[in-house]
Amino acid sequence: MVHIYVKRGLAVSLIIIGFSIGAEAPQGGSFVKTEINTTLISINDGEAGALVAGAGQAVADSVTVINLSPTSAPVIRTVYGLAASTLMGSPHAAVIGHYGIVTNHTLRVDQNLNFVNATIEVAGKNQVVVMDLRTLAVTDSMQLDANPWLAVAHKDNERVVIGLSDGWLVLKLDDKGHISGQTRTAFDVSIISFDLSSDGSSILAGVEAKSGMQSLAKFVLRDNDTVTLEGKTSAKGFVVDAPFSPRFAPNGKTALVLNSGGFSDGILDDVLVVDIIENVVIDRVAQVSDGLESLAIHPSGEFAVIACLNAMPWSVTSHLAVISLTSGSAELLYSLPVEAVPEGIEFSNNGKQLFVGSTLANHISVYAVEDMMLERSPFVLTVGEGHAALGIGFGIK
Repeated sequence: MVHIYVKRGLAVSLIIIGFSIGAEAPQGGSFVKTEINTTLISINDGEAGALVAGAGQAVADSVTVINLSPTSAPVIRTVYGLAASTLMGSPHAAVIGHYGIVTNHTLRVDQNLNFVNATIEVAGKNQVVVMDLRTLAVTDSMQLDANPWLAVAHKDNERVVIGLSDGWLVLKLDDKGHISGQTRTAFDVSIISFDLSSDGSSILAGVEAKSGMQSLAKFVLRDNDTVTLEGKTSAKGFVVDAPFSPRFAPNGKTALVLNSGGFSDGILDDVLVVDIIENVVIDRVAQVSDGLESLAIHPSGEFAVIACLNAMPWSVTSHLAVISLTSGSAELLYSLPVEAVPEGIEFSNNGKQLFVGSTLANHISVYAVEDMMLERSPFVLTVGEGHAALGIGFGIK
């Protein structure tokens, strides 16, 4: 059977297609299933495809919400023009309860790979938008005088921490998705990317000084929502020149950091291992791939998967790199080819599935996870043009 419904009034599209198939697919049925209700949010930059490919026409920015369940076929909805977004930045989106957080800044990359301020007509505004993932309606928004680089949801499901070009912003949301409080802490560095520890207190961030020099630093989120600097992360002889998209391990004691700056430049980049307690780099996995963009650490803490751009003009594919964390030293196990420009990567709640977004393919790929092996599903989850960031939430109805 096939059911297709399209509504154009508010530029919302809903397409549900179901087929009765006798053979069992790798995901355990004729469509993508998850152990518990799972929501994916794909934030899509309509000019990203044209930017990366160097040709084509930009379309309106969009947000795609995908509802997965143990029993029903995926429900995929995309809404256009309600929230501006950008490919420039760490591709991890925040989901807090029933709400998704979309950040946008006006910096774009010119032909020489330099950041420039684009016009509002092209890039939108420096802003944060809160969207109800059930209705796809915007529940609140705020404009900023600084560039919001990344938003991360706090474990309390009330606060959202946002890294700015001049420090930190902590927002509180009420149960209707309204911004009920905001606290801003100024610093003289730009917070390019960061992650929160599992207890919601420690922050590891890649920061950029006004001189352009980049480094790692550890911050602390206080009970009054201010953020204080605990200290610069010691490199201990390792090269730390472009830290990007850090992520805490489940134990909260270590973190992985991509030493790539989020750019593909033809040079193979390292993965850094940080001891959070001592605030020091303790290991590296050398020359993993070119343009390490985003990473997800398995809930077991035994391994991580990294999305690698390899997006120079002569490249024909990007890669996923699997890093083992079980021995005394992290090591690269293997790499797999994947569609060009992977942006955003997340494990399912039980760690048995992996979701990987692709900017140029305009879909999310799904992998079954067995031990440290990834087996690709024949199914993909389609999203709006120019996928730029991926967020995930569990148990949302």
